[in-house]
Amino acid sequence: MRRQKHDDRYQKLIAHWDPLSPLVEGYRTLKLNIAFSTQDQMLQTILVTSPGASEGKTVTAANLSLMMAKDRRKTVLVDFDLRNPRIHFTFEMPNLYGVSSYMSGMCPFSDIVQDSGVPDLFIVTAGPIPHSPAELLGTPRLSELLEQLRNHFDVVVMDSPPLIVSDAMVLAREADGCVLVVDAGKTRRDPAVRAVEQLKTAGANLLGVVLNNKKLGKREGYYGYGYVE
Repeated sequence: MRRQKHDDRYQKLIAHWDPLSPLVEGYRTLKLNIAFSTQDQMLQTILVTSPGASEGKTVTAANLSLMMAKDRRKTVLVDFDLRNPRIHFTFEMPNLYGVSSYMSGMCPFSDIVQDSGVPDLFIVTAGPIPHSPAELLGTPRLSELLEQLRNHFDVVVMDSPPLIVSDAMVLAREADGCVLVVDAGKTRRDPAVRAVEQLKTAGANLLGVVLNNKKLGKREGYYGYGYVE
């Protein structure tokens, strides 16, 4: 079924529905910059986060996952935002079982992995929202889950909560690399700088900053994504 350009899912998954769109070039650049910045090390788990809410981290994580899968690398996108999960809405998937289900011992790993319908791309949704996401992510089950993901997939893209909650810092320390997403029209300088400092203080490997909703110029007339070291 062809998606229309005004369709919300079309806009959020543009790397799949319209791979030749100029907007997709930003995601392609992000993928290449991640590869170039980590030539000397093995980078398998990539966390995508933001200083605050609604700055584009989930859309960035989803399209980055699509770009990774296009390289025929077995990729999984995992929704670790247990407070405000969005991945199951973005991909229109059930959310009966997911990260929280595995973390709480309700189901085995095999029950939480879903086929996205896109070649080489799989999805793990957040699952039911737990009473205390921070406590759940602070258990040894997190390391067990990440080990399972590493064993089964070439690339693990983690959609994290924003850095205003403690969950994000726990996840950032576990990831091989982190990408920070900021909104050009919304994110103020101080929170952005503070977010970078938070990640560095936590010992996270900050790969770079994605500038979301950046106006590309009058001629193009659209918004896109820029990558800032």
